[in-house]
Amino acid sequence: MNRHLYFLFALLFVSACTTPNPDHSSPVSPKRTVINNRLISQHLPNIEIEIDETMPYRGRFDFTIKAMSDEYPAEIRGQVIAAGERFVFAEANAAGEIDKMLIVQLEGFLPNNNFIYRYDFSQAAFIGKNKYRHNIWFHNNKQSAQNNPSGESAKTRAFIAKKGLTVEDEYMLSRYVGLASADRKNEIIIFYIEMLNKTTGYSLHAFENTLDTTTQNPIQKAFIERGRQQFQILNSEKLDY
Repeated sequence: MNRHLYFLFALLFVSACTTPNPDHSSPVSPKRTVINNRLISQHLPNIEIEIDETMPYRGRFDFTIKAMSDEYPAEIRGQVIAAGERFVFAEANAAGEIDKMLIVQLEGFLPNNNFIYRYDFSQAAFIGKNKYRHNIWFHNNKQSAQNNPSGESAKTRAFIAKKGLTVEDEYMLSRYVGLASADRKNEIIIFYIEMLNKTTGYSLHAFENTLDTTTQNPIQKAFIERGRQQFQILNSEKLDY
């Protein structure tokens, strides 16, 4: 499996919010709230997602995305083109070591540009009222953070560390992506993550280079099945796209 998969994570700008208490109903923003491990978003998108109670809510953070790759015109390189927020839910042991984690990322291109998300949903499956593209990959998250210190991986690792939690460097990651507005300016991504070695007993190198598909495939299948059981979309606005 190719671990070097790169995705543009563009995020919807929201106003700053108070830091929520993970053990109680938590005001997050005027349009988004976490109550009893349920994320309620009233705008972009209008949706309610219930996360398995084994992964309590740990908080959220904002971030921005800059146009850095050569797919963007030279005159806007380095400029912020998107912004948004991540909501983090995680199960950890008494030592603060995370076993599994779920991240909901609400994101969008800024209104001062004409960029949109051009995903093809023709082969995607419905979750609730809308389609979500799905893929998995196993990768070195520490390396990703080092390669892009201003990116989501690095900011998430820093956020987790501030909470007194730790993660392995190598992840199993299951990703669901859908649109958050019919005009394709906004999207929602749900990441389910497990620690690779803790779950399988294999390092990334061993998994990719010493195991054949008869061993890899059942591990991947079971991981996908577990991930899909970790959240439910209880209510969502139907979007035409």
